[in-house]
Amino acid sequence: MLALFLATHLMSGVVLSDPPLPRPANPPIRPRLIVLLVVDQLRPDQLLRYRGEWTGGFKQALERGAVYSHGLQDHAITQTAPGHATLLSGRFPAHTGIVTNDIGVVDSLARVIRDSGAVGASPRRFRGTTLVDWLIARDSATRVLSVSRKDRGAILPVGRAKSEVYWWSDLGFFTTSRYYRNTLPDWVAAWNARGPVARLAGRTWELLRPAATYPEADGSRYERGRDGRDAFPHRLTDRMPDAGAWLKHFPWMDSLTLDVALDGAHALGMGRRGAGRTDVLSISLSATDDVGHDFGPDSREIHDQLLRLDHWLGWFMDSLARGVPPSETVFVLTSDHGSLPIPELIPSAQGGGGRIWPAGLSAGLRRKFGPRWQSDFGFRFDYGLLVADVAALQARGVAVDSLRAALVQELSARQGIARVFTPATLASAPPSNRMAARWKRTIPSDIEWLVAVVPKENMSWSTDSVGANHGTPAELDVLVPIVLWGSGIRSGGHSRPVRTVDIAPTLARLLGIRPTARLDGVPLGEGERASRRFRASRARTTPRAARTGPP
Repeated sequence: MLALFLATHLMSGVVLSDPPLPRPANPPIRPRLIVLLVVDQLRPDQLLRYRGEWTGGFKQALERGAVYSHGLQDHAITQTAPGHATLLSGRFPAHTGIVTNDIGVVDSLARVIRDSGAVGASPRRFRGTTLVDWLIARDSATRVLSVSRKDRGAILPVGRAKSEVYWWSDLGFFTTSRYYRNTLPDWVAAWNARGPVARLAGRTWELLRPAATYPEADGSRYERGRDGRDAFPHRLTDRMPDAGAWLKHFPWMDSLTLDVALDGAHALGMGRRGAGRTDVLSISLSATDDVGHDFGPDSREIHDQLLRLDHWLGWFMDSLARGVPPSETVFVLTSDHGSLPIPELIPSAQGGGGRIWPAGLSAGLRRKFGPRWQSDFGFRFDYGLLVADVAALQARGVAVDSLRAALVQELSARQGIARVFTPATLASAPPSNRMAARWKRTIPSDIEWLVAVVPKENMSWSTDSVGANHGTPAELDVLVPIVLWGSGIRSGGHSRPVRTVDIAPTLARLLGIRPTARLDGVPLGEGERASRRFRASRARTTPRAARTGPP
């Protein structure tokens, strides 16, 4: 099925988004609420593969939405931080400055409230503005809430605005950093006081449906859950506070994230300020990413995780609708990146797979230059990009071009590496070189770097011996769904390539607001007629079942 999906949707090596459309004659809509739903590590083939099984939020999205099944996080380092930063900014990592997870939200000056052991976090590295800033420019009273299990998933969609931004502490509660506030608001404190971890500790993750209904094999020596098991059932530890850290590897983390987001939306009165006034609710759901890392994107665990998430999303949307009518809400469903399969499980007929990481590269360079110059020159390799203090090297007479040439020769000889770019070869690469284009969209002009590496097909950046990973410029890592539905958006299926940087300009056009910076994305043609095939497939979708709330 995956091969068919790729054959259908990856015909062209050159990716083109929709051209800007003329502004409609009618006045732009002004929904009361924009809801961004980010399912971390969701690929479009997963959303469509189980289409007949959805009964909740995914069903609503596919039935009501403009569904772009060939969405792309069209940059080279497909990690959580750079992916989230594209979504409401309309700009690639080269322009947001968020290149990797490590060059993301880490900020030792922004201490985390009630968790002194946690690494501080803020959006200080983020450059430019987002949809949130554009709305605030029109209406300074715009209300914004962003929630995630991950700090970077909560912070980066809304940019530098000092909004209501909360994420999960491994100690077992939602918190924020002192960049945003010095104490938690009453509604967050009240939610934490319910003690969700204590209620879940010791619970067993069983299959939601009969085992015979899951086509995936259960268990592989290349899979490993947080409890050490590779097959169902999986048990959350009852040790406290360990259960708070373990919880992110279980589906229930998403239910808690949606629950606290709903409490926050009610407490802040989001979407209830009257006609023509728009608020923004951003929710990043991370359990799919953690389960995917543990068991792979084609596992029985991922199947069950997505079934549960579909249910909880349906509950969330139905609950939200009691306060803000769907006719005055616009939803966006997307992801921050895709995922490669577990390398060892890729069939030999498809070329097999492997794990690569240039172990010792940075350390070797530090050993080579450090003793002579008493400096480590900032050598660091991270998901294909080798950075260094190039100016400092040049100032000491190091022939940097020769160093780059030696690195290209060394890395090109390593198994699993397809291409190594230097700044010169990347600049001269033609637009038709898809991997070069993704690296150009990744590296800011003021970052000093030596080489950028492209792995061969089916090769994962990984230092582990089990599980799956993402982070490469490969198609399965960049593919994400993009679905928009709600006021002013016509439902239908669209298979041409579009990009996540197109989301923000599309929303801006719908809202009639002007971005305050030049964007990399363009508005999508969300009013297009649905394809005949997609309308037929929607008609075959099963009816929605009754839902209850999260545990």
